[in-house]
Amino acid sequence: MVVVIRNQGDFPLYSAAELSRQRHLLIDKRGVEEESVVIRRQEELAIAAETPSPKSFLRWIDRIPIEGQSPVLRFRDSDHPLTGQEVSDPPLSTERANYDLLSALPPRLAALPSFWVSYQIEMIRRRLIQPADLAKRPSASNETGRARLQKALRRKKKKLLDQCTRTILRQLGGLPEERGNVTAFVDCRLSRAWWRGHLSHQIAEDFNLDVEEVWAFLRLPDAPWDQLQQYSVKRLTIVGDRNIRSSIVARLLDADLQAEKTDLRRKRTQSFLAKVGTRGAYQALGALTPQENLAIFKGIDV
Repeated sequence: MVVVIRNQGDFPLYSAAELSRQRHLLIDKRGVEEESVVIRRQEELAIAAETPSPKSFLRWIDRIPIEGQSPVLRFRDSDHPLTGQEVSDPPLSTERANYDLLSALPPRLAALPSFWVSYQIEMIRRRLIQPADLAKRPSASNETGRARLQKALRRKKKKLLDQCTRTILRQLGGLPEERGNVTAFVDCRLSRAWWRGHLSHQIAEDFNLDVEEVWAFLRLPDAPWDQLQQYSVKRLTIVGDRNIRSSIVARLLDADLQAEKTDLRRKRTQSFLAKVGTRGAYQALGALTPQENLAIFKGIDV
């Protein structure tokens, strides 16, 4: 990771309301405007992102007003920008460095898609991220973000253009208009990296576990990370309580889920979370310590 934080500093935070409006204009599914208008906006964004100089992309984002400043961060230029792969699917080393350098970040800010937009725009401004890399698919594909954008623009592929637009918005900060509050924990990869580090440290502290072991577990494909976030934000909000969440992860680790294939690990995680929800319906699990909850959860099959 390439961003250095020193003392108290600031960088501009873009208006969350205007960011939301701009995202709507780019992914409008309501049919309020002609399809050609939405496509033209997507083309403008793709051209700005594909251009080697970040100036065009920054001109697009700088139309959005500033509504505040980050109270905790200051950047310093570096000769080692993130690669496209580190942006789209950060390896553990990048996740670790990202969390370590942002460890002073308050969770209330880390949960805001608008913060991660502002953070990454500042990185682009300092040439630590290339805008085109935001269009790279978060997969093992060797196709660069720039190549993907060029294919969409030159071949006039409307579907690919739409996909590139959505990838850029997800990587930049998330798509809360479609994904809700879970987007900052799942879709924006640098945000997800920070949150996995944050929760890994909490869980390791609560149970005196090896933080690297916990972190590696939360990095497994799809499960249990996606299920934990879906349940805590949308289905079973008690999972968001640290005393409960730490105990859930400790129980899943104890069940050796990391040895399972992805599909089975996902199903077992979902089944266990549903059982925790049933137990929480008649017992105030949030009032118990993580150790007390783990003792209860050991009696629940995974």
